[in-house]
Amino acid sequence: MDVVERFRGAFFRSFFRLLVLFIGFAEWATAAWVLRMVGVRLPVLVHVVAPFVVLALNRLVILRGRELSRSALGALAVRGYVALAFTSIFCGLFLGLATLPWAVTSLAGAGDALGRGYLWAVNAGLAVIAALMLHGYTLGARALTVTRLEVPVPDLPTSLDGLRIVHLSDLHIGQYLDLAELADHVRRVNALEPDVVCITGDIVDRAGTCAPAFPVLAGLRARRGVFVTLGNHDVYAGASAVTAALRRLTDFTVLRNASAEVRVDGAVLPVVGVDDLGRDWARGIPEHPALDGLAARLSRGEPWLLLSHRPDCFAQAARLGVSLMLSGHTHGGQLALPARGGRRARNLAEFITAFDRGTYRKGSSMLYVNRGLGFTGQKIRLFTPREVACIELRAAQVQ
Repeated sequence: MDVVERFRGAFFRSFFRLLVLFIGFAEWATAAWVLRMVGVRLPVLVHVVAPFVVLALNRLVILRGRELSRSALGALAVRGYVALAFTSIFCGLFLGLATLPWAVTSLAGAGDALGRGYLWAVNAGLAVIAALMLHGYTLGARALTVTRLEVPVPDLPTSLDGLRIVHLSDLHIGQYLDLAELADHVRRVNALEPDVVCITGDIVDRAGTCAPAFPVLAGLRARRGVFVTLGNHDVYAGASAVTAALRRLTDFTVLRNASAEVRVDGAVLPVVGVDDLGRDWARGIPEHPALDGLAARLSRGEPWLLLSHRPDCFAQAARLGVSLMLSGHTHGGQLALPARGGRRARNLAEFITAFDRGTYRKGSSMLYVNRGLGFTGQKIRLFTPREVACIELRAAQVQ
């Protein structure tokens, strides 16, 4: 198991370098296929050299993207090129799979047995991928869902029955979510008339975003308070700087391995928030070192709420008796296959966690993983609309 974990750790540490390398070759493979289909035949030497030229171009875009994007035309060119490069990941994977039947028939000595129908099928597959990605960058990126659900809670005091919690996560304010759109989201949340607002991290990607963004975010209104915990991107931006800015520019309660209380007519709902302590950018930890101590301070058997950016410690939280745990981090995968027959949508987040999106239950404990309001990597959503979750606590019926 240690060997497997070391391999997984090394893979995730090297993931982005490997991804950039793969993208370079996938871009050229896709371009070479298209050129071949339109009748352009290139020398073997071009196919050897071209991927490295593409890699050099990608490195230039990575290192000088902001400089190149200073003009409107430059920004459009960079966004367009990056979108094509990202799309090539899936086109390259598809072409790799599509070559398997050809390789099998060739090894069997069947020559061109697959015929032109095979080529047209491959071309159709590439066209479908391109169309889906275009949809994800346009209509998909704008789609937003207000998810409404009721959570039954054993031993919930009567005065807390119907408590409305609006859950936000993964705003990533900055490059892909500007202040005007943030103000729209604030108005949308306020229109839900929440008793409590909970934000489970990844609020910003850069510390410099805090000063202009947090006065806008401070417009959130909740009768019983706004509670915030930080995510891994807030940590990258500087956890202390983000925390200080939140406390200076908003009246939110920031919970960093700490707890607070929601009080309604004498009834108390403890709210616990834990810091992000991921094993790497992708994976969380199954046992949070602060959680046992925080739970031990609560009255035995009383309902309580946990905010954790990553959902991986849900089993630990359920063992400690959490009523509701709210998390994010996964963005629901951002890209997914459409859900069919009531099944969960298969998505990219399944590669990093068992808790990719939506609801999970262990005994009387429930976890909700929010798909988030923002984007990371690319401003794209495919069958994964952004989300505001509106959750009402309900007293569980005694059987």
